[in-house]
Amino acid sequence: MANNIETFNMKVRNYNDAVNRGDVAVYSEIGAEMLRMALGECSKPGIGEALKSQYRNQCDHIITRFMKDSKRAGVPARAGAGTEAVDPYYTEKDWFSDDVPELNFTDIIGVQEVKDAFMVDVIAPLHPDCREIYHTFRGDQLGTQILLYGPPGTGKTHIVKCLAGALGCKIAVVQTSEILASIVGVAEKHMRDVFAQASELDRCIIFIDEIDSLCSDRDSIDSRNTKSILTTMLTCMDGFVKTKSPEQLRIIVAATNLPWKLDAALKRGGRFEKQIYVPLPDYSARKKFVNIELEHVPHAEDVTDEYLADKFDGFSGADIKAAMRQIANRPLRREIEHILRERKGAQGEVITLGDCEAVLSSYISVTTPEMMEQFDIYRRGL
Repeated sequence: MANNIETFNMKVRNYNDAVNRGDVAVYSEIGAEMLRMALGECSKPGIGEALKSQYRNQCDHIITRFMKDSKRAGVPARAGAGTEAVDPYYTEKDWFSDDVPELNFTDIIGVQEVKDAFMVDVIAPLHPDCREIYHTFRGDQLGTQILLYGPPGTGKTHIVKCLAGALGCKIAVVQTSEILASIVGVAEKHMRDVFAQASELDRCIIFIDEIDSLCSDRDSIDSRNTKSILTTMLTCMDGFVKTKSPEQLRIIVAATNLPWKLDAALKRGGRFEKQIYVPLPDYSARKKFVNIELEHVPHAEDVTDEYLADKFDGFSGADIKAAMRQIANRPLRREIEHILRERKGAQGEVITLGDCEAVLSSYISVTTPEMMEQFDIYRRGL
């Protein structure tokens, strides 16, 4: 990381030198390199806010200069953009995939309460036998806005893709890294684009992952670079799910591991008033996860789904899959070492209890007791 910021700072000095010389071609080229580098660095996990701010501040200066240069050069504005000059960093993107996910609720392991909530709020009003009673209680609004929250790795993204498949909806999966990696001003344009493209579809789902990165409490330090994005999103959300015909269905789903960090305006009535907790897998779900991983992998008779389901208590689905891959890698490594050393065929290695214990004794789950306690406090409204 240190080498990267040193390289970036060197580019800053070269950029400033070119600006002082009035060498437009040089500082334009260096500026473009700096923007690309800043995007890459800011999208990396674990980067500190101070470093992000340093990158963004420099990029703001570059974008401002690019805009001034384009105006001086008489660059025409985009269609429908009034007198606004072309943003040299803005690139239109198709947020919605052309394909509907080939998934259904049967592809979701466990979390029955989550599936039941979707059945009542989303699926039921579309079912001929339920439509009349739904309208009796809820009126004509078919769309909904839902916040999924829970520990990391519990399959929130997968659940939304299964919902899209069940409804036959196109889905836009908006990763906040794609929004935050944009320069100030461009991020807001991307957010408006998502909703503009959705408004052209009869049935669609907008899914915003890790929404806490975009919409943290406006009074917190974390929000100093995202307040305008939050404001843009709130404006776009208002009235979006109201449909004009029975065929239309518009759903906004957001996911977060940190619901307590979200701005209160996002969770008020008319926005993400429906919040659904996605829990860690229970014993039955853990057995299913284990069975999927063990199904085609040689293993000893005493390595059972019951044994591993007990051992994986407190693990998320993603952690179970990761740990099982590490367990399977142990006999695989023994086989490869044997083949390379002995120059013979495989010797029939299998997953053993020793392999399981070795991995589980050192595996670090991202889900901690402190985290689960915090979720419990939030769910109880304390």
